[in-house]
Amino acid sequence: MLRKNLRNISYQSIAQIIPRAMMFLFIMYIARILGGVEYGKYEFAVSLGYIVGMFFELGGNMILTKHVARNFYSSIYYALKIRLYSIVITLFVFYLVLFTFGLYNEIHLYIVYASIGLAFSSMMNLYFAFFRGAGKMKYEAIVLIIQKALFIIIAGALVYWNKTGVNVLLAFMLSMIIGFLLILRYFKKEETHYIEKDNKLEIEFRDYIRDVFSLALVEIISSLYFRLNQVFLEHFRGFEEVSVYSVAYRIIEVFTNFPSILLIALFPAFVKLAADNLKEFRLQFNKILLLLFLFGILSGLFCWFSGKFIFSFVGNDYDRSYLILRYLTFPLVFLFPNFLITQGLIALNKNMVFAKILIAALILNVIISIILIPQMGAAGSAISIGICEFVIFVSGYHYIRKFSADGN
Repeated sequence: MLRKNLRNISYQSIAQIIPRAMMFLFIMYIARILGGVEYGKYEFAVSLGYIVGMFFELGGNMILTKHVARNFYSSIYYALKIRLYSIVITLFVFYLVLFTFGLYNEIHLYIVYASIGLAFSSMMNLYFAFFRGAGKMKYEAIVLIIQKALFIIIAGALVYWNKTGVNVLLAFMLSMIIGFLLILRYFKKEETHYIEKDNKLEIEFRDYIRDVFSLALVEIISSLYFRLNQVFLEHFRGFEEVSVYSVAYRIIEVFTNFPSILLIALFPAFVKLAADNLKEFRLQFNKILLLLFLFGILSGLFCWFSGKFIFSFVGNDYDRSYLILRYLTFPLVFLFPNFLITQGLIALNKNMVFAKILIAALILNVIISIILIPQMGAAGSAISIGICEFVIFVSGYHYIRKFSADGN
């Protein structure tokens, strides 16, 4: 499986590693320049934007990739219709609540820039999902590199003029708009070619909607699960604690590039195997699972021993971040295989099973966070995530074995 998908893995490596490496270095620089409080406001606005943004995509990206991988290219039009409605309705309701009740008055503009930027990011991701299903991932690589480069250039210029998080978010929004326009241009060039090759089997809109919304529940819960911790941290301990936790989690995100790249490239192949050959599905699943566990352990060891050195360059506001990174090494080990657990269950059309697992993890995360964060701050958040990632792995692996064994 790895050999057959080597080209797409290469494109995804370019699409994810280069832009994310650029972003990691730049965000570390921004964290140092802005200081703890202002960087905390930036991260909080982004986290809130992601919580709102979970209603933009509603499971559509992975479902679109599934359908396109099976040659239903025209499903892009269903996905586009749903995406436009969901973005407009979500932003309208969100801004109505935000401004009517005067929530987070001091960072309104931060939140507006973040949410609009994520809306265009969501549109961009829709076309990325199409090209992933079609097996053409080079466009994603090109667009992401350009988008990240533009973000860094614009943000660097604006921050040089005025060192505030709102200027970083303005650059984020502008770069996402340009990235969307670029991927749209690539799609329009290829559109006729793909529609002519469409499977021609009619997909009922209501069936597509049912498929989308079963996965939408998964994405909504997943986004809440990861982003609520910053909200709890801000509520109980303030923006500085958000910054300490967030800058440590940025290191974790660097290492999760590997499973993310691998599974984005392999997901169409798993979709086909789940439909055609469960025995081969199980075989390939177990091979990739062992590989991910190995890299998860190695990444955890690196984070444990190198964190203090890394954060010595970021600034005095983040002295405790290396300790938080050590707490995050346990969840990191399970984050790697959990990428495979997620996509394995979705490939097997068990979206609702995975949704139930995530609901349990979300409830557990909320309970543990409310208990630990007031006393332990960012460390409590890291402990909560670690426990929940372990629960997701054990439960998900049990169901993967069950459903791939009997096909039920």
